[in-house]
Amino acid sequence: MTAADTQAYALAHAAQRRAARRRPRPGRRQEAESPPRRSPTQQAGDRAEHAALAHLRAAGLVLVARNVACRAGEIDLVMREGPVLVFVEVRARALGRYGGAAASVGPAKRVRLARAAAHFLRTRWKGPLPPCRFDVLTFEADAPPRWIRHAFSLETLPGFR
Repeated sequence: MTAADTQAYALAHAAQRRAARRRPRPGRRQEAESPPRRSPTQQAGDRAEHAALAHLRAAGLVLVARNVACRAGEIDLVMREGPVLVFVEVRARALGRYGGAAASVGPAKRVRLARAAAHFLRTRWKGPLPPCRFDVLTFEADAPPRWIRHAFSLETLPGFR
């Protein structure tokens, strides 16, 4: 081994020791990490989802799942109304411009919701498939919540398979 090799070995060994000190060891308790910070827009969305859940529960629906996410998309709330499984999209807008909150659920969003619902039924639903529907619950500034039942159906979706 040459002097250059010995020096390179010593530098590499020192780097490995430093990395080992930084790396948590298995079995050691780590400090609990705080949850990631949410932006003001995300916080407003969280408040809208909580309000939507309270509104739907008051109407007699039962919560099945929240924030069901997959590669295809995300469903805010999965509720049950009697035998019907209801997939709910919650939308909140501070201003009613550009068509309001309901108009923000366009054809592309509907397809993503339908694909996420299909994924939920394939992977998490046990038993025979129930009748399903898609609802939208909107919150706009200075207006009561608007619950649009049967907001869309799979037959009206372009490009859904």
